[in-house]
Order: sequence, then structure tokens, then C-alpha cells
Amino acid sequence: MRYINKCFAKSFLIAFVMVSLSFLAGTNNRTFADYVGGDVSNGGSISGVIKMVGDVPSAKMLNVDKDQGTCGHDAIPSEALIVSHGSELKNAVVSITNISKGKKFSEGKVAIDQKGCIFVPHVTLIPKGQSLDLLNSDDIMHNLHSYSMKNTAFNEGVTGGNALSRIFEYPETIKITCDVHTWMTSWLIVQDNPYYSTSNETGAYKIDNVPAGDYTLQVWHESLGKTTKQVSVKAGENSVVNFDLEMKAQGKKRRRR
Repeated sequence: MRYINKCFAKSFLIAFVMVSLSFLAGTNNRTFADYVGGDVSNGGSISGVIKMVGDVPSAKMLNVDKDQGTCGHDAIPSEALIVSHGSELKNAVVSITNISKGKKFSEGKVAIDQKGCIFVPHVTLIPKGQSLDLLNSDDIMHNLHSYSMKNTAFNEGVTGGNALSRIFEYPETIKITCDVHTWMTSWLIVQDNPYYSTSNETGAYKIDNVPAGDYTLQVWHESLGKTTKQVSVKAGENSVVNFDLEMKAQGKKRRRR
């Protein structure tokens, strides 16, 4: 009898654990469910300007030392840090990090091209699960090399005038380079919701059609890192959120603005 009771108790414990794990799994699935896109009624917007504070490092020049008939003979300025005379910062990525329901993703193809041995654009944003076209408009071969942790990395040559396509399933910041022309660098930002924007030459950005609510707004820049701010969005209104980013590294030669 004691043996039967022990067996029963053990079976009950196993069943309890299995049910508990199933419940937790279901809870996790609900917590981390995919973003749901639809119509937004009377949404608000978020806009602002991204600036760099402090001294700006001297512009870095990249040596063009291969295929100069196509790539050119002159050194080119790095796009890793583009700051205007008014301290406005280009290519900063602004996004809402904690939203699960709102507007639909924009339709249409997203592409990164290689023109004159430079990636165009330098920073690209794409929804997860969408196909990305990697083009080569040059008349020479480029070798595309991605660096990622979540998505499958690739390292593949693309001959002049051709292209390849890839799909990225997971949100992640991915660096893409050309192994043939080592000065070439691009960034791909895979997003899990459509609320994102990239700052332009004047440092300006705007995210529209945002449901009313409280959100965490994040800005990321390849040279200056990332930071966040809290923002409240009201129906039919625009919330202004500006960011000031600062170079963390020390000991570099700097120029005064």
C-alpha cells in the first residue's frame, strides 16, 4: 500500500509540474506575442531632433585602395559619425521598444545597394520576416558579409549588376561589410514593430500614428551607443522628444565645432 501511495504521489507531482510548465509557456507566449497591426483611431505622433554634445572627433577618412576604376582614387569620409555645423546628428535610429499593437507595417520592398563601392543607404530599417534585396549596381564583384547573433549570418559574393535576397526573422542590429573592399560598412536594423525612424541631415525624426499611451523611446547610433526616454502620447497631439548624445571614448583627437 505504501508503495502504491508513493507511486501515486510521484505521478501526481510529475503531472503538476507538467501542467505548471504548460501554463508558464502559455503565459510567455502571450507576453512575447508577435506585434498586431491594424487601424489606429486618432493616434498621436512623436518628433524631435537628435544632437551630439561635446567636441566632435575629426572626420575619419577611409582609404580607397582597390578597384579604383570603379571605386575612385580619393579617400572618402566615413559615415560612422555625420554631424552638421549645428550639432545635428544623422543616421540615429529612434524606435518605440514597448508596443504590441498599433499601425500596420509599411508595404514595399527594402533594399541596400552598392554604388561606387559605398553601401546606400548606410543605415537600413526593416520589419522582421520581410525580404531584403542586397543589390550590386557596380561593375565589379562585392562580397557581402553579415555579423549577427540571432539571424543566420551570410558571407557571399555578388557579381556586378546582380543581387541576392535574405529574410531576417529576429529583431537585431546587424553589421554588413564587404570583404573585398574593407572600407565599406552598412547597418541593418531588424524591427519587431513599425514605430521607428532614422534622423536626417538636420537630426530630425518623426514617428506617426502612435496609439495614445505611455512608451519607452530608444535612440541608437553606431558611434554613440543607445539611450532611452519615457514619452506620453496623447490622441491627436505631437509629443516632442529631443536627444543629446555624447562620445564616450576618450583620448581621441577632436575638433571644435
